[in-house]
Amino acid sequence: MLNNVYIYYSGATDKTGQALADALDIKGGRTKPATAKTDIIIGWGAKTDKAVNLGKAQILNHPDAIRTNRNKLTALQMMQKAKVSVAPFAAADQITGALDNKKGEVALPLIGRTNYHQGGANFFTVLTRTHVNEIVGILDNQLKKKGYFQNFIDVKAEYRLHIVMGELIYAQRKVPRSDLKGAHVEQQSDKIRRMAEKNKKKLDEDTLKYALEYQGGKIAAADNIIRSNTRGWKFSNVNLDKVNKDLLKQAVDALAAVNLEFGAVDCVIDAEDKPWIIEVNSGPGLEGTPFKKYVAAFQKAINNILKPAPAKKVVAKNTGDDQVKVKATAKKSSGQVNVDPEKLRLLADLMDNADGSEKDAIANAAKRMFG
Repeated sequence: MLNNVYIYYSGATDKTGQALADALDIKGGRTKPATAKTDIIIGWGAKTDKAVNLGKAQILNHPDAIRTNRNKLTALQMMQKAKVSVAPFAAADQITGALDNKKGEVALPLIGRTNYHQGGANFFTVLTRTHVNEIVGILDNQLKKKGYFQNFIDVKAEYRLHIVMGELIYAQRKVPRSDLKGAHVEQQSDKIRRMAEKNKKKLDEDTLKYALEYQGGKIAAADNIIRSNTRGWKFSNVNLDKVNKDLLKQAVDALAAVNLEFGAVDCVIDAEDKPWIIEVNSGPGLEGTPFKKYVAAFQKAINNILKPAPAKKVVAKNTGDDQVKVKATAKKSSGQVNVDPEKLRLLADLMDNADGSEKDAIANAAKRMFG
């Protein structure tokens, strides 16, 4: 184990954070590391309430930058100042004046959000001035949190771009789920079980399943306003070479604007093919291929920091999966059989993007292919 490398995570990001620590064979935890003995600290969504002194360690995503980015209004202001493409916005206490300003950019329809939000929570569709007034009242009187309003974007495609040290390592696009009811039950069951476990609450599995199936049965179509996992959407992988170059540049600039070395950037292409940045996630939940991509990227970063290579002239090149030549073989009872690496990559991607019963079908097909 590398005792001088530490991944610093929070209660909300501990599942992936600890999995990364195990895969990298490094230390990890929710508490601040002993900086005198630590050369590298990776902040994986580390949640702190005040400034953190981490000594002379090399930091990838400093907790102070993570804390600042958690305030989504502040993050938008930082990105706007850095000329990153973000939709026009105004703080809740300034929205009336912004709408009255005839030369201003903020205009109905709007999306209302709290400064601190996650996923599809605290999300308000705002179509009229009456809606604006009502939402401002909710923010002040009920949620007890400050909020903001942002111009509605006519989204044609939504992406999550995973970037480490300025390099795109994985790309995903949101697509509708095929089984909305099943997806709702699966997503919410997992979430509720984790919450119950953390709060030491007992669950009646039959009641939980009945309630979620009842709710899921009311979902007629994927929500086109809030494209979250619980509202009928999932991520599907995208070939790195197919990512819009302007969108990628904006995503890289967004990370730099909020002083983060890595993150999952949520971004969209609108109906007129213009790129927009929505927000940056400093500790996304990972599994499958994207998890492996982060492990490889972090291992590379750790090696470069601990054992830097001699300086030499480097020619930029595309680092997409299709540029990497891999030799793969599959064993059968009759001996070794060469397998097309592209087919193996496709099979892995299908498994990552499959829903419930789809995974079983793909697994059976793989058994027939490789024995």
